[in-house]
Amino acid sequence: MAVIRTSNAQSSKPVSRRLRLGIASLALAISPLALAADVSIGVVANGLIVDSVYTAADLAEEQGLDVKVVEFTDWVIPNTAVVNGDVDINYFQHEVFLENEEKSRNFDLVPLAYGMEGLIGVYSLKIDSFDELKPGSQIAVADDPVNQGRGLKLLAQAGLITLPEGIGIKASVHDIVENPLELRFVEVPGPQTPRSLEDVAAAVSYPHYIKGSGVMDPADALLFERDSTHKFALRFVVHPDNVDNQDVRKFIRIYQDSPEVKQSLLEAFGNETLYKHAWEGFPPLEVNL
Repeated sequence: MAVIRTSNAQSSKPVSRRLRLGIASLALAISPLALAADVSIGVVANGLIVDSVYTAADLAEEQGLDVKVVEFTDWVIPNTAVVNGDVDINYFQHEVFLENEEKSRNFDLVPLAYGMEGLIGVYSLKIDSFDELKPGSQIAVADDPVNQGRGLKLLAQAGLITLPEGIGIKASVHDIVENPLELRFVEVPGPQTPRSLEDVAAAVSYPHYIKGSGVMDPADALLFERDSTHKFALRFVVHPDNVDNQDVRKFIRIYQDSPEVKQSLLEAFGNETLYKHAWEGFPPLEVNL
């Protein structure tokens, strides 16, 4: 499902400015709206970066650039939308997820620039430490291969499970070699992991999804993973045909250079230790802006 809105995200707009689309009609429904704009960008709806994208879209409008923001409710459709030309750019995925998408779905996409880089953590509404986990407890993990592997690696770091040596983030729940507490793993779509916290002992999730759901303070994870490789920084991703699109490049520069965008991210996360501006001080990606 997708929601298409124009900019002015913080203003009070009539309901008619929002359009909810079923996946089956996605291509037909998005194209007339998104292609009418100078730039159309796809995001995942319940993440904290969404407001920052609308902030950048408002700033772009002040500079004469019309930007449409398309909100998707899962991690599957945004890349399909870019491949099909339904949106010009998406902003929701890190390098490892993108590489897996390209391999498994035979996509050809280009990560054009860095965006925000967030953490991943183990969250719970029912326990205050891993020592309180009972045998047979349920743990929610993402159902996609990349984020599930990243989550399992964090659970292994916590000493809850053992994974095969060298498997890294390629691990799945089927690869667990030791599980002393006989924990049961519940696989759910990544953006929906916060919803599972009422039903499971703990869940591996991103702070921006936890904050967006309002279920708990995103800073109160039992354990955070911190990565120094920047593989998990979000990317602005385009189709190869849009690499030289000057409107797309202008929008990305507005996003990266605007104090208003940084303030939006700070207000969204509420704690600057939960994220980084991955474009600052890092080597550029494949294409320089």
